[in-house]
Amino acid sequence: AVLLQDIPGLDWTGIRAELAEKGRILDRELLLSGPHAQRLPVSLSAATMRNENNVLLGALFILSDISEMKQLQSEARRNERLTALGNLAAGVAHEIRNPLSTIKGMATYIARRMSPGGREQEAANTMIVEVDRLNRVVSELLEFARPGPITTVASNVRDIVDLALRLGDADIKSKNITTHVNAEPNLPMVFINPERFAQALLNLILNAVQAMAPGGTLTISLEQVPEHAFSVSVSDTGPGIPEDIQASLFTPYFTTKPSGTGLGLAIVHQIVESHGGRIHVSTLPGSGARFTLIFPINGQK
Repeated sequence: AVLLQDIPGLDWTGIRAELAEKGRILDRELLLSGPHAQRLPVSLSAATMRNENNVLLGALFILSDISEMKQLQSEARRNERLTALGNLAAGVAHEIRNPLSTIKGMATYIARRMSPGGREQEAANTMIVEVDRLNRVVSELLEFARPGPITTVASNVRDIVDLALRLGDADIKSKNITTHVNAEPNLPMVFINPERFAQALLNLILNAVQAMAPGGTLTISLEQVPEHAFSVSVSDTGPGIPEDIQASLFTPYFTTKPSGTGLGLAIVHQIVESHGGRIHVSTLPGSGARFTLIFPINGQK
């Protein structure tokens, strides 16, 4: 048993004072501290008990775990935003792609009429490349807002991790980041979509690199976990993630970066969900962040 006054995060002195003044507390939401820096949302209700002579006999306290309710509320808000985003993306894609096609057509025409290797032809080719890039951005937005079904194949997770690290190699080297891969021996083949899984890992790797000062350390760990699943965790030695923004990390267009789009972690979350998996974030201020992806080995359940 744990005494109420010994529960971290519970302002016992303030609660007693309020209870003495008002006689009851109804559905007060609190965030308690748990082991390993975990935070547990609870609902507190309390009432004083008196006899027929109005003599105080004691107080009744009820603490309810509301973490599941909070998660459902968060998912509902996220789904509402995704629905709105999907409708917006469809309209935007149509309105943007038409003029982009015209611009690309004109730029291609100009490039063919300019002197080979000249500055004018180079400028026209740059326009073509940029138009193609914008088209890819629109396609990614549509894919995120209205994702289609994924296909999974038996894959070697370590190979996909190595691929993601190669894709992020330029960013890693630019900040002199040290990388470590800790893989549990004899990991089984897992049924995932290699391209989508590599994309999720790359997003996490680039986020970790951007969060760290030069000379930091990036660690990727692979292991089999209970319930016939496997986990991949990406850890950094950055400043960590403040508690007040952790709940918004996977919300589309939420970002703390001046030039960020706010889609990176939202896409990671979507990829994890499409595989029937889940994602967990743990962080300590000043000690870095750790993102853990957990997938079923035999594919979505």
